[in-house]
Amino acid sequence: MEILIASLVVILLMFLGMAVSFSFLTGSLLYILITGTSMRTIVTTAFFSLESFTLLAIPLFMIAGRLMEVSGIAERLIEFSRALLRKVKGGMGAIIPVSSMMFGALSGSGTATVAALSSILIPRMEKLGWDKRYSAALLGASGPLGYMIPPNMNAILFGVVANTSIAALFLATVVPGILWALLYILINRIIYPKWYREPESNSSPAGVEETAATTSAVQRSYFTDVFTTFKMAIPAFIMPLIIFGGIYGGAFTPTEAGAVACIYALIAGAFIFKTITIKNGLDAFTDTGKSVGSILIILPMVMIFTRLLVLNNVPHMIAEGMQNISTNPNVLLFLIVLILFFAGFFLSTGVLIFVFTPLLMPTANAIGLDPIQLGTILFVAIGVGTLTPPLAMNLFVVSRTSGVPMQDLMKPLLPFLFFGAIPILFLVTYVPEISLWLPRLIMG
Repeated sequence: MEILIASLVVILLMFLGMAVSFSFLTGSLLYILITGTSMRTIVTTAFFSLESFTLLAIPLFMIAGRLMEVSGIAERLIEFSRALLRKVKGGMGAIIPVSSMMFGALSGSGTATVAALSSILIPRMEKLGWDKRYSAALLGASGPLGYMIPPNMNAILFGVVANTSIAALFLATVVPGILWALLYILINRIIYPKWYREPESNSSPAGVEETAATTSAVQRSYFTDVFTTFKMAIPAFIMPLIIFGGIYGGAFTPTEAGAVACIYALIAGAFIFKTITIKNGLDAFTDTGKSVGSILIILPMVMIFTRLLVLNNVPHMIAEGMQNISTNPNVLLFLIVLILFFAGFFLSTGVLIFVFTPLLMPTANAIGLDPIQLGTILFVAIGVGTLTPPLAMNLFVVSRTSGVPMQDLMKPLLPFLFFGAIPILFLVTYVPEISLWLPRLIMG
């Protein structure tokens, strides 16, 4: 009963607008006050939740991604995507998911991907005749591709909580991420004529981007254009090759890979692209510090409450309750998806990972669900949650950067949500090999 009261208080405080971290801390303190539990539970849990070598990978990868962002690499990736998809009808729309995957391989964050690409792509597409609401909605929908293609910050957090291989989690999201992007490209190909009006001065095939800045590029032959833009983007592609070659070749751990990525991004930005200065370099470190600070505040507070849930045997009670509903693994998988889907409406990424991972692990073990697959399901559910109000973080970001009101994003977003994101969620749930094939192939 005490843990139920504390849980209701946490939920109520979050709905009233209190910060997530302090909502969980208040619930924990209330439980301790009611039950007389030793305060050592709070202190030790908070300390050991942060005493993790693996967690060091998060600020390192975040700094690397931020440095690559300020280096102007997003422009080069967009140009390569443009050249690659030049002959595809609706090609400019298709650039968005492809560019999101490429930039995600550098930043590891969906929100960072949306923020970095929106200021470049949306104004360019609007000049070419694309409805601003559509391009903003598609970019917001493509945000999850920023972490489905590793490195994946969510995978690091899940790996710490679930004590699971982060290297395997990195690989598990690659195939789902590619399938997700392909679905978006297909949906864009079908519906883009409704949102695109070719400018009179544009004589190119419908939906293919041409601007004054890229006219000479598109006048080149297709393969020449692809090769030229690829050469410009080579320094960006080298970074993920170094990271994953080192991790899966056994040269360094994911945390050490973050340090290598950080050093490479600094060298590439300062000496290859020559766009990183002392000012924007320090700004990148400052921005990363602010982002990491929010994680370091939320993590111990949520882990304290999660520890209390575990001590009260709540995860096993949930597992037993779900199995009382049905013993059919397919039904239980559907219940897991349903829980994560609706939780994503209201809870942030950190809360979903820190709270629901230990809560769902007993049920996953009972039905033989691999932790790597559970992580993939959770990551896709998080991506869906960033697109579903009221807590649709990607939509908030793209709305702010594009100037398109949130309500105007919903209509063009719906096809990508219902025919792209949600099908991928059920695909990774009911087809285990979608997420497990690549880790087994590379890591055995």
